[in-house]
Amino acid sequence: FKMPKLIQINSHDRLSGTPSDFTVNLGVDHSISEVRGVLVKSIQLVNSFYNIDTYNNRWYYKQGAVENFIDIPRGQYNVIALLDAIVAEFLTNGITATAVDDPLTHVMEFTFSPAIFVYKNRDPGLTPAKNPIHRVIGLRTDSVGPLLGKKMDASHDLSGVKTVYVMSNTLAGGSCVSSRDGGRKLALLDTVPVIVAYGGVIHTFDTHGLADSHAYDRILSNNLSSVDIQLRDSENNLLNTNGLDVAIVLKIL
Repeated sequence: FKMPKLIQINSHDRLSGTPSDFTVNLGVDHSISEVRGVLVKSIQLVNSFYNIDTYNNRWYYKQGAVENFIDIPRGQYNVIALLDAIVAEFLTNGITATAVDDPLTHVMEFTFSPAIFVYKNRDPGLTPAKNPIHRVIGLRTDSVGPLLGKKMDASHDLSGVKTVYVMSNTLAGGSCVSSRDGGRKLALLDTVPVIVAYGGVIHTFDTHGLADSHAYDRILSNNLSSVDIQLRDSENNLLNTNGLDVAIVLKIL
């Protein structure tokens, strides 16, 4: 019977990559043979994920016959700051906009001059959208004509990342299937709920049993000498910790 072993990895010790997409070498003294499974024992990281980032900062619109978009600079926004940023970006594109937020319903409302079509998620040329902001601002429908004003369809959501998906091709290759990616297999190692406000420390401990372990999925060997980790959101976007490191304790079975 082989006793489980705990190993600590930290993105600060990475061979390459970033704090949210990295590989660490366990070294000769810590290489592990005859691996049967892996559990995440604990994870510690700071909720440093901006609520507006490069994957949700673009608003699509059409002025006359020209389709275009505005990009909101990445950052941690409150409602007023976000409305001001949207107005400023429209003005940069030659559109005068105003913006208010209903304090009771939390529904945003905008005016535009000149009138524009507003879209929730399409690029110029009607290609699939990239990093749309529509879920944040509550825009759920495209306009069928040019608008001088638009009240959003739902309340805004500036809560940011709600769950961190810890991925590892080394430890959990093909362990789950994502329907949003057409059934593509993903390497999900664990999920971490974000239950602290921006700037707070997330510290989770393992509650899984042996049945929930991930088999070490390498064809040629079951020896473990390095580990790769990626932190993603529910849309499979790679998260940005803004330079802050993540510490993980793994239980090797």
